[in-house]
Amino acid sequence: MYLQSYFSKVEVLIWTFLILIVLAGLVAGILLTFYLLQEKIIFSPITLAQDYQYPFEMDFEERFYEVEEGVQLNCLLFKAKQPKGLIFYIHGNADNLRYWGDFAKFFVDLEYDVFMYDFRGFGKSGGRIKGERNMQRDAKQLYSIMLKEYEESNVHIYGFSLGTGIASRLASKQQAASLFLEAPYYNFIQLVNYHKAYLPASWISKYNFRTNKYLKEVKGPIYIFHGTEDRKVPYYLGEKLIGTNPSIKFYRVEGATHNEMQDMPFFQEKMQEILA
Repeated sequence: MYLQSYFSKVEVLIWTFLILIVLAGLVAGILLTFYLLQEKIIFSPITLAQDYQYPFEMDFEERFYEVEEGVQLNCLLFKAKQPKGLIFYIHGNADNLRYWGDFAKFFVDLEYDVFMYDFRGFGKSGGRIKGERNMQRDAKQLYSIMLKEYEESNVHIYGFSLGTGIASRLASKQQAASLFLEAPYYNFIQLVNYHKAYLPASWISKYNFRTNKYLKEVKGPIYIFHGTEDRKVPYYLGEKLIGTNPSIKFYRVEGATHNEMQDMPFFQEKMQEILA
């Protein structure tokens, strides 16, 4: 009886150990899958045919710039009649310049040229996103190209949603006239945790976009606008940035959701004051 009881306990331990190994393998497999496929999970590009003609009524130029051998990014430069400077606009996740180009009119009406570009794999842009450094480097290259046409003292860096992390780092390395952030996040890991709390994002994400860290190094004025009804990038993640730099002017936009900031009278008034 004693031996039988002993072997029964051993069998239970063995089976328990085997089950734990299987479970650990499943968890590791799931995490590895998320790690390898995170570009497909995070980004939502829509491609365009290379011969697609943009329908904007504003005066604009379509350009392509090579950021890596064999990789060209599609860009649009919207032109004001008597430009006061340039808005270097880094857009959010999803879609392409066919959609984001409509956001340029607001700034053109304020007499600013607007430069926009599509990330790799978006719209007509070639290549594919491989990591955060890849995206940060592309922005810096395009910014340097635009400085051949515009005085940096007249260039304003503008980031929207996903683009705020890229815009913040760019501004921390440059001497732009100012930095604008619309619907920013404290850092990208916290944004992932908000949407997918079940994922150990800090372990598996290739993307950190430490906006809170970058803003500490920005020398010029920083203007942040965040809607109280934003469900894609919640208001509290933007509000947390207030203490990262004494130059920050934070604007709480009551009732604004994620994509309707330009329709809000409060935003329109403040931007007219700042960019006058």
